[in-house]
Amino acid sequence: MTFNQNLPFRCAPLFAAVLLFLAAVVMTGCVSVQKSGNQENQPPAPSAEVFFDSRPANAEIYVNGKFRGTASLTLQLPAGTHGVEFRLTGFANWSRELVVVAGEDIRVTATLHTE
Repeated sequence: MTFNQNLPFRCAPLFAAVLLFLAAVVMTGCVSVQKSGNQENQPPAPSAEVFFDSRPANAEIYVNGKFRGTASLTLQLPAGTHGVEFRLTGFANWSRELVVVAGEDIRVTATLHTE
């Protein structure tokens, strides 16, 4: 049996591919993945369910200056102080400061008056 001296050069691409494959396999074992701080292992932020209603019905509801929907509406709000405003065309705006306590469901009913 005779060996061709060019054999190593013809096998070079295959050898390189095997080396790259092995390097990839070995390197994946070296990578660690960590969860960020906002993953399921943290307890949910303290909050409460708040039900909003208006008289007359269908007033727009703003919480901390942001439109959240029309009455009647239920929202999950984080504990703390929130600015609440009800708006309805032809009626004076109704606004209050709402203190949300975690775990205590709240009902807010705004009675709007004509301008």
